[in-house]
Amino acid sequence: MPNFWDLYLVTDPDQGGGPDQVPHIVDQAICGGVTAVQLRDKHADDATFEERARALSEIIGARVPLFVNDRLDCALKLGLHLHIGQDDTPYEEARRALPSHLMIGLSISVESELDDIVQRCHDAHLPLPDVVGIGPVRATSTKQDAAAPLGIEGLINLAHKAKSLGMPCVAIGGVHLDNASDIIQHTVVDGLCVVSEIMTSLNPEQAARDLRKCITGSRAIRGSIPRVLSIAGTDPSGGAGLQADLKSIAAAGGYGMAVVTALVSQNTCGVRDIFSPPSEFLKQQLEAVSDDVTIDALKIGMLADSDTTAVVSEWLTKNRPPVVVLDPVMVSTSGHRLLAAEAEDAVRKFAELADYITPNIPELAVLCGVEEISSFDEAVELAKQWAQRTSTTVIVKGGHLSGPQADNALVDKYGAVYRISNPRVHSESTHGTGCSLSSALATKLAQGGDRIEAITWVTSWLREAIVHGEALGVGYGHGPVDHSHQARRLAENGKAHIPRYRELQHVPFCDGTTPHRLGPSPRNPVDLPRIAAPGPWTNALWRIGHDYWLNTLNSDFIQQLGEGSLQPKDFSFYLYQDSLYLREYSRALATLGAKAPETSDSLAWVAGSQQCIVEEAELHRTWLRDHDVNRTGMSTVTAAYTDFLKATTSLCDYVVGVAAVLPCYWLYAEVGKALSHRNFPVHPYRAWLDVYGDEDAFIEDVRQALLRAEQAFERATPQQRIAAVEAYLAACEHEYHFFDQALRQ
Repeated sequence: MPNFWDLYLVTDPDQGGGPDQVPHIVDQAICGGVTAVQLRDKHADDATFEERARALSEIIGARVPLFVNDRLDCALKLGLHLHIGQDDTPYEEARRALPSHLMIGLSISVESELDDIVQRCHDAHLPLPDVVGIGPVRATSTKQDAAAPLGIEGLINLAHKAKSLGMPCVAIGGVHLDNASDIIQHTVVDGLCVVSEIMTSLNPEQAARDLRKCITGSRAIRGSIPRVLSIAGTDPSGGAGLQADLKSIAAAGGYGMAVVTALVSQNTCGVRDIFSPPSEFLKQQLEAVSDDVTIDALKIGMLADSDTTAVVSEWLTKNRPPVVVLDPVMVSTSGHRLLAAEAEDAVRKFAELADYITPNIPELAVLCGVEEISSFDEAVELAKQWAQRTSTTVIVKGGHLSGPQADNALVDKYGAVYRISNPRVHSESTHGTGCSLSSALATKLAQGGDRIEAITWVTSWLREAIVHGEALGVGYGHGPVDHSHQARRLAENGKAHIPRYRELQHVPFCDGTTPHRLGPSPRNPVDLPRIAAPGPWTNALWRIGHDYWLNTLNSDFIQQLGEGSLQPKDFSFYLYQDSLYLREYSRALATLGAKAPETSDSLAWVAGSQQCIVEEAELHRTWLRDHDVNRTGMSTVTAAYTDFLKATTSLCDYVVGVAAVLPCYWLYAEVGKALSHRNFPVHPYRAWLDVYGDEDAFIEDVRQALLRAEQAFERATPQQRIAAVEAYLAACEHEYHFFDQALRQ
């Protein structure tokens, strides 16, 4: 669907010079870039309003959607979209009356109204509004009964919640050219809703064009590849500076460009020498890029001296891109001041020009003029003062502090603080982390998404890069992070391959006559399961599927879940998919129960899983109710798994169906058992770990399922056993991908 909400015009005949002028203003505004129009005329009677709506509809044609304000009968009669306020026609009545292809917008001014409409739609089994108008942003004279102004901070919160629930939203009330950029840059609204900025303009087309230019200049078109320029020094060993920036920009989905401020002779052990190119050459580099390429975001790193800072500053005033991120390189990881006092002053002043700054803790202290910072809370308070004084957003990084957490926080000029949990990684591979974070952040911001989602993604990505950095084996000092680990992980999981077990029926040794001739040997030494196999057949299954178990246990998702570093949005995605999975899994179990040869087995497949499903469903309801979840429906990974289970239990022999459903019991429980040892009182996912490490809640069901599987294998023919092994291993692979998919969003 096209983005109707970029620039939404609400008409006002009084401000436009009378009702007769409204059609002309609207026509010109659409030419200038307005994407949706709402006809609002509170003083017209129904007949007059209908006449004006009909005339305006003929002028607009199919160019943009036309909404009518609180005139349900008119919307029905003319086939127009409808917008209603909180005191207008009830939403349920309007939605049932209007055909589904006609959209309904709703005004929202406080969070309780948002919660209320969601609950009402749920109770009435109706879709949510097609768009919500959130406001007023600030005091406005265009609506006499307007609610109290939300301000940017209030708009940020309401817009984020609306978007998380799947509702597009526009900012309305006091929206003008002077605050349009702020709204777009600091919130996740889909567009701006304006009245007087266009209705009172002598040139409505130009007014609309100016607003659209502001909107597109403040955010890159979503889904595009942002062009990101890094201005920084070099690192020939590849871990920091421009080399790290270009890797980070690529990892975050951008196209990287580079301008050199200093040639640095350094490696993982330290800096040996620095050579700064002449200022004129730096200027030529900058102009060469900006004369030819549109720059969507700028990351600025090392500004070696005051002359360099002055050249970049002068260029920036003429070529400012929508996003500017400064990593104020002033203090090394070891605590050494890297710049002379004069250069520090220049960087301090330059920092006020950036949209975002990403200082480490010692650099934040230098910027704020304090000797040292001893705690994260102290750093946040200093960042608040800096942000409010300079109108620059500060990313506070806790990596230089001690303690179990190395959290990041976004602190903006409105005093809002968004803290991202980040358990500390004990690694020597931290060279270039500041460069990498700032350049990846610039890239994500240029993609036009939510700034909180941007810093959250960067935090998670960089943490993974640090965790796997030591495996690179680069250097003898503080090694680099592995910028490409996520990309390689995703590429590996995206490969099309034929698993080894598909060859089972063609391997003479694997004939299914005995447990030892059931399947191939694992590549790795076999660990004993925490929930013991009840007999030789299930023991053989564990041995054969052991490599799949290790792959799941060592996956980034399970490791992050265990240490509590998994981002809430990823855990919420996983739980939401799990809730959808359970619905289909229960159907597979019911099918298996109907096929079981013994009545006791049939009843057991249903009753034995009930305790697990009930408790898990309750956990889902609790978490999903209390957390923002992107309810986008069943993923392809979940669908592939559940389709496999339903097809196998429906079309294959009983023992094959038993083997297919078994990993959801056994591997799931083994994961829970392994993670339960990593649980701690303040673990963010303690409830989940408690349920799956609980002997009474789930483990007994697993033991009974294993016993039924053992008996089914004992009764099966050799050929059925081979098919069952294939189904078991296929389900093990599905199980791995089901866990891992949250990190592929």
